[in-house]
Amino acid sequence: MNPRRSLATRSGGLLILSVLTGLLLLLAISMRVFGITAGMSLDEMRGAIQAAPDYGAILLVNALIGVSMMLMIYELRWDALRVILTVAVALVFGYLMTAFFNLDAANRLSSGEFRVNVVSDVGPLVDIYYGDRPSGEFTGPDADEPVTEASYRFAGSAGDVLTIMAFAEEEDSPLDLQLTLLGPDGEVVAENLDASDEQREEYRRQLESPGDAILENIELPADGVYTIVVRPEPESEVQVGEFNVRLDTDAPSPIDITYNQPIGAVFNAPNVDNPLTEVSYRFLGRADDLVSVLAYVFRSNIEVDLQVELIGPDGSVIGQANDSTEEQRATFRGLLQRETDAALEGVRLPEDGIYTVRARPEPVSLGTKLSETVKATNKAYNAFLFGPLSRLNRWVTWIKDAITLIMLGLAIAIVFRAQQFSLGAEGQLYFGALVSGVIGLSFGEIPKPLLVPLALISAATAGFLWGLLPGALKAYLGANELVSTLMLNTIAMRFYEMVLTFELQPPNAGYTASDWIPDNGLLAPIIDVSGDQVTIAVFILILIVLFAWVLIQRTPIGYEIRMIGSNIKFANYGGVNTRRTIMLAMAISGAVAGLAGAHLALGIHRKLILNISLGMAFEGVVVALLARNNPLVVPFTGLLYSYLRVGAQFMERDANVSSEVVRIIQAVVILLITAEALVTFVQRRRRVRRDRLSSDIQPSERLMAAPPQPPA
Repeated sequence: MNPRRSLATRSGGLLILSVLTGLLLLLAISMRVFGITAGMSLDEMRGAIQAAPDYGAILLVNALIGVSMMLMIYELRWDALRVILTVAVALVFGYLMTAFFNLDAANRLSSGEFRVNVVSDVGPLVDIYYGDRPSGEFTGPDADEPVTEASYRFAGSAGDVLTIMAFAEEEDSPLDLQLTLLGPDGEVVAENLDASDEQREEYRRQLESPGDAILENIELPADGVYTIVVRPEPESEVQVGEFNVRLDTDAPSPIDITYNQPIGAVFNAPNVDNPLTEVSYRFLGRADDLVSVLAYVFRSNIEVDLQVELIGPDGSVIGQANDSTEEQRATFRGLLQRETDAALEGVRLPEDGIYTVRARPEPVSLGTKLSETVKATNKAYNAFLFGPLSRLNRWVTWIKDAITLIMLGLAIAIVFRAQQFSLGAEGQLYFGALVSGVIGLSFGEIPKPLLVPLALISAATAGFLWGLLPGALKAYLGANELVSTLMLNTIAMRFYEMVLTFELQPPNAGYTASDWIPDNGLLAPIIDVSGDQVTIAVFILILIVLFAWVLIQRTPIGYEIRMIGSNIKFANYGGVNTRRTIMLAMAISGAVAGLAGAHLALGIHRKLILNISLGMAFEGVVVALLARNNPLVVPFTGLLYSYLRVGAQFMERDANVSSEVVRIIQAVVILLITAEALVTFVQRRRRVRRDRLSSDIQPSERLMAAPPQPPA
């Protein structure tokens, strides 16, 4: 078979595969972004697409995403599968980490704020409890409903010692109060007209008026409901005025609640030393009272699964409930919200006495814990993997982030092809952003067709010069490029902050940022979704990708960069000016990074802000390594890596899962890339050693090992 024909056949098959894959990716992304489903007719699909703003530009960008996928497969061939597997393994590991963080997902079924309510048609049996301090006002006969007497009922136990005070609101008030305590049988237990001088001295913060009354150290004779009666003395000239009542005791209250007065707390509150796992509330009940005992969540977003039981005065369980029916939720609308609320309805109390309501979350089984963990993890990963495509504005966020990341990946790929481990893109980005932003702010009156190119060229020049500096240090002084670029990054970032803080920040600004860049200085949008814009940076990025590929593959300087990357000693022997080439590689890389900074300033933030990059340049290293430093593959790996970054934001927002999980995924990607590079390095060392051993075989040994020659 003709080898050329076989090679052409393989290349043609690979091209068809890559084109089909790119088309499938274009179709999948477009369907998600435009909200197209398989059940729609063609007219409905067309209507959904045309309903989106700037739908033509959106389709164009999606087509470019498909092209990036096609180029990745065609350029890397089998290595494309390794890239996909690297990310897939990281995603699987990330899923396991997300599941680990969601092991407590079932806790929501046993934690949260709740309420307990004993509902009855009978009015409340008590008004106050031990320690309460009610207040009121006596009104004159001209009032619509004159108040001439106030009474407060409380539950007491035999032997409890109480101090009850009734005093005027205002100091030196002429109101003369009379205080009476009635027992459960209605008989007067104690009565007082005026406090003594000694009592007023002891309780001087309360008993300030001459007419204040006090019942001090009264011992209750029996269990039951007592009544406090407060009225002005009949002979007093003043019968109106505000007053207060205090019910003080060291004894515990025999009851906690009464009919139709809900009470609650929080089960298993986080960050609490002793979380509440069960509650018991006591109430006073009478024989034949018809009550319903409810336990329900306080807000609709709480999912604690409750159970409740009613215990009689003798300690026996009268009834219990683990859920509520639809009819019960309709009957107690506004209280019961879901099936997991508990309702014990229509219980007739058998006797007078103090009853207990006990409420707790239902126990969560191991199977439920596992299923809730899987459910929460699936929800988080659904937001992670499909969040950037769930709405059009989220898609725009992804594309904006990807453009910057691809530019940085290209910048790193150029310098890495020369085997120079430069990490200076961060500083070059800051200088590019600063210069482009200053030009946009200073020359806003210049027409956009002139101002925007000027700002972009200036940003590229600033990045070029800042990248040239570590190149010169490396070429002529032998400075380690890793150390020098990291130090220069710090200088660039601090200089950027200094200029922004002291020169560009408006006096009335509430945070450190420049003024908005005038419209003439901004990159023109091609897609605008409620203020979120994708700009002409898409087309600038296409030009940068083509420039980087032509530079590396089709120019003499690119050939020299590749020679240095393969073997710098061989390049020196071959007559390559390695110093100049290293400097140019770092400088050109800096120019591309400067354009990434201009995109941040002129296309995304539209102003200069602190921390404009947030370390994106270092993530550009991962993008370049995933792409094998191939400029035609960087767009796809940049889109993929940016998709992970943006998906992390939506996972945190939609599923309440920390975006640090994605940091773990990114770390795994880096580790896998490093492991792959280490394997390649070891294989190369073995190959070199094997070749060296082969070349060291002595000629005599070769002759002895050779088969004998037949005589002539």
